[in-house]
Amino acid sequence: GRRGKRGAMALFQQPVRPNGLVHVEFRAGRMDWDGKKVTADKRKGKVILFTSEEEQLMHFQWLDREKGEVSLDLIVINDAYFERIEKVKDGRVYILRFTSSDKKLFFWMQEPKTEGDEEMIKKFNEATGASIPDKKAGGAGATSSPAAPASAGAAAAGAAGAGTAVDPQLSAILQQFLDSQGAQSQRTPPLPMTDVLTTEVLSGLGSDEAAIAEMTPLLPESHRSPEGVREALSSPMLQQSLRALTQAVHSDQLPLLFTSLGLDPSAIASAAPGTDALELLCKAMENKYKK
Repeated sequence: GRRGKRGAMALFQQPVRPNGLVHVEFRAGRMDWDGKKVTADKRKGKVILFTSEEEQLMHFQWLDREKGEVSLDLIVINDAYFERIEKVKDGRVYILRFTSSDKKLFFWMQEPKTEGDEEMIKKFNEATGASIPDKKAGGAGATSSPAAPASAGAAAAGAAGAGTAVDPQLSAILQQFLDSQGAQSQRTPPLPMTDVLTTEVLSGLGSDEAAIAEMTPLLPESHRSPEGVREALSSPMLQQSLRALTQAVHSDQLPLLFTSLGLDPSAIASAAPGTDALELLCKAMENKYKK
């Protein structure tokens, strides 16, 4: 049995670490935050931070230790850092934040000894090289503010209903933490692509001959006609793609999106804090095609 297990381990470890340098790894479970409630993922997991030898890119991975499957793989570009949630006194709950986006991921330590937690988190944060914002500068006084946004109130109600999936006390503490984040946040909510490319704008493009001529060659051969373009512009599939693109734009994958579109990713780093990611993308495309 043990040898079989080792064989299985060897098999799955190759894709997990594709000939790369492992910076830090530790056992941790995930906690899912869907915007309304926090639920604990019961699976035994592991966090691995490594630089792939092939691509020379740093990856953050979370894998299911029992199945040996990677269920989360993010490319980290000096933007991820772990922070302990101090309000959870008896649980070892950490939040993975990104300086490039509002993305937040929750993890709970599964290492048998608590002593090494701090050291591993320090090692992780040093390896990613993220500039961790100073808490004091973030207006920590907002944590006691009673004027939490209405959405946070609705979220609290959702979290309270999640008692079956996660310890209610922990759920309440995490909720309090998330509400305080909402009260502190100076950033406006991310702007979805569908707010920019509204159905009116898309149908307007359908009657713009120059736009149709430009878009026709981008369609599959069977649809290369003005009718085909109009059909594509009004299709539910386009709406779905726009929603997926919104997620990519407002995630830590934005620099990769810039690169794949042939745009200069340095515009992201030099933008003013809190600048909307979609605005950055539009400006970068304007600059590229103006030339």
